[in-house]
Amino acid sequence: MKKIIALLMAGAMTVGLTACGGSGASSSAASGSTASAETSTGEYPVVKMAYSRMFSTDSEAKVEEAMNEILRETAQAEIDLVPIDFSSMTQQLNLLLSGGGDSIDIFSSFWYLPMNTLYANGQLADMTELLEEHPEVLELFADYPEVLECCKIDGKFYALPTVAAYSSPMVYLCKKTDSDSANIDWSQVNTLDDATQAMLAMKEVNPDHYYIPGATETYYIPKDIDYLGDTYFFGVLTDPLNSTKVENYYESDYFMNFLDNVKIWQENDLITPDPMSNTNPTLMSLQFGLCSGTPGYAFDADEFCYEANISQQYGDDLVGTNLGERLITTGNVNTYLWHITSFCQDKEAAMRVLAAFYTDSRLDNLLGNGIEGENYVVTENGTLAYPEGKDNTNCGWTGMTASYNLPNSSGCPVWNYQPENYWDLLLDSNAEAKSSLALGFNFDATPVADQITACTNVYSQYYLPLINGEVDIDEVLPVFQQALHDAGIDDIIAEKQAQLDAWLAAKA
Repeated sequence: MKKIIALLMAGAMTVGLTACGGSGASSSAASGSTASAETSTGEYPVVKMAYSRMFSTDSEAKVEEAMNEILRETAQAEIDLVPIDFSSMTQQLNLLLSGGGDSIDIFSSFWYLPMNTLYANGQLADMTELLEEHPEVLELFADYPEVLECCKIDGKFYALPTVAAYSSPMVYLCKKTDSDSANIDWSQVNTLDDATQAMLAMKEVNPDHYYIPGATETYYIPKDIDYLGDTYFFGVLTDPLNSTKVENYYESDYFMNFLDNVKIWQENDLITPDPMSNTNPTLMSLQFGLCSGTPGYAFDADEFCYEANISQQYGDDLVGTNLGERLITTGNVNTYLWHITSFCQDKEAAMRVLAAFYTDSRLDNLLGNGIEGENYVVTENGTLAYPEGKDNTNCGWTGMTASYNLPNSSGCPVWNYQPENYWDLLLDSNAEAKSSLALGFNFDATPVADQITACTNVYSQYYLPLINGEVDIDEVLPVFQQALHDAGIDDIIAEKQAQLDAWLAAKA
């Protein structure tokens, strides 16, 4: 990580809890051809790059032009920014990755689809030879070779990781007023079961408050297991420090314990009402006052609360705790990946642009923070703040800031609500984390692509109603489990186990 920071600082001068998107931005993904000889100036190839936003981005044209002033010189290319709204991410990316005239060239799969699914769909370009021309990018990860292995399928690169904390333990966070009202000692809350007892205590004192943000996006992604890069969990390691047995997550003791907690939440009215109508990811539900607490994941709960309590965007101070082990898994690394699409017509130009975002922090600062004086201001001590009367919802840019969802934000200035040693904290969290026995393994889903499609359809029908407490769990769970068997989950698990065993044998 020190190499990363040194390179960025020489070259150019938060993501806290995930699921932190929100509605509010208009769904207006830009249209146009993929990178080609057609350019905005007539001199440079144009590369279409998707970016995520929570709110409307009125400053897009200025950000794009500021990037192009840099990219024309450093990458001999120009960029066309394409906004992706969290509230309609899946629908937009499905269209933009269909191979039609509006297809994009560069995108992040954060909160979209697993890399192995995108690979099986034929949507990702092989970046191996492209990266041979950009060793400076791979050098950023010299201290973490296993992290780069997470981006390969069959020995070839189909992604690049972000410069990030590679462990993201689960957390539970809530408003301090609620916590204080029930005298919660968060140092004694270490498991999901413990967190449920804390929620019940707060609910007893605050009967009209809710502590689980049910929604059309999942509020719970287990980070103390290894889901082998598959965010649908069709075959996981539930004890990744000690066992490489691939299990059916939906029949595991781990999932049964989770659903036991959901039953308690359901029976005690802890889940927000009408969850299947709530399109807000977890943090936005907390920010908008729909709930007073939420599970999630972050590189550290205390650091997240530190930032939140300075920014005061949740209407109260936050408190909370980490839950479970701090693990580095392929799934954690693959949460934040950047790809070049197979539809891109000028992959060399796309690689030059993507490489620039890894080695020039000016570009990440623009992508994450926007335009100085318009979307943010620089304080006397060099940190960033919103202009007077503005916040993340109305500053005119994404509302997400420069953090580790971007290719490399380690050289960007920190915000006034972040600790000055923010990136040192990330380094420490990586050093403290334990590695899964399967770190670096990536599943090739191609042999069971049909089964994955069928199981995904089953998941879409049953999973959210189950975890949102919208159905009788005891009645619906067996139906869900059998439907997964009928759709081929056993084939998926067997194929994962065979590939994992072969990968482990090759390493031995």
